[in-house]
Amino acid sequence: MTRLAYYNENDPYLCDWLRNLIRAELIPPGDVDDRDIRSVSAADVRGYAQCHFFAGIGGFAYAARLAGWPDDVPLWTGGFPCQPFSVAGRQRAQADDRHLWPELHRLIAQARPALFLGENVTGLIPLGLDGVLADLEGEGYAGRAIVVPACAVNAPHRRDRVWIVGRRLAHRADAERRAHGAGGDNTDRPDAGREEADHRTGSGGANGLANGHGERRREARRLCGRATQWPAGGGEGGVEHPARERRGEGRAEPGLRQRQHAAAPGAGSMGNTDDAGPQGCIERWQRAGEWDAWAAGRTLAGRRIPEPGIRLLAHGIPGRIPRLRAAGNAIVPQVAAEILRALRP
Repeated sequence: MTRLAYYNENDPYLCDWLRNLIRAELIPPGDVDDRDIRSVSAADVRGYAQCHFFAGIGGFAYAARLAGWPDDVPLWTGGFPCQPFSVAGRQRAQADDRHLWPELHRLIAQARPALFLGENVTGLIPLGLDGVLADLEGEGYAGRAIVVPACAVNAPHRRDRVWIVGRRLAHRADAERRAHGAGGDNTDRPDAGREEADHRTGSGGANGLANGHGERRREARRLCGRATQWPAGGGEGGVEHPARERRGEGRAEPGLRQRQHAAAPGAGSMGNTDDAGPQGCIERWQRAGEWDAWAAGRTLAGRRIPEPGIRLLAHGIPGRIPRLRAAGNAIVPQVAAEILRALRP
């Protein structure tokens, strides 16, 4: 029997938060495990359709709901701790005892989920992204990474994050063989035996993991989304793009000048396009997903300038410190939802 969701989070405050979200039916029903991930085994997660590690306040599970991802369709997620790769965490990478990707890798290797979606700060790119993708590839996954900022979904802040997708190649190959088998016995085809051997060994064919002629890369892009959605690193949306954007590279001069100086009609000094003030802009984004300040095109060194007024440090909010810590460690669900929509079966 397939159970719906497994949530792993060792912060008691966040575990209570997750249980409240489950009761409110905002995230899939399931079990909250408050143990350290180092104590979790593959047997503990067997039978769950969704597994969310470092679950926090349920951002990935909520994103799955936003994307229309069925609760019973397999999905693993994990925004593994960013402190080893963050400037605030001194960027000690693998030398930091909070580096827990190896534990998540261990569970992926043992349980072999069909799909994994992870998230981290962009400091991971020079300090450990190659290792993460190599670990996924070594387990037979097509891996892909892309930087998507929060402002890409009109959030009122930039918040660059690297998103990592891993799709198990054998799982896709098995699904394709079953689809072919629905129209007849695929053993009747002359190349069926060769394809079966290729899928088992990864030594060749379109799904092979060890093909020296670029087939593996093309297959990885196909399995992790349309090629136009997962461009190369130097292009729009690739991991190098934010730096290129800040330098103004790759843009025609008239467009760059307009982007730096032009303001939308009716915009205020910071790009505010309504009379409700900054708090009104925030409430509108929360309600309708629209942030008027972005329409003004005002930039500073290539960065968009949001209207000030997100009063996270206001006095009088109950549980202010743990709430801030929880929100600071959370993902932006709307970004994850866009990725999951592209991967939705």
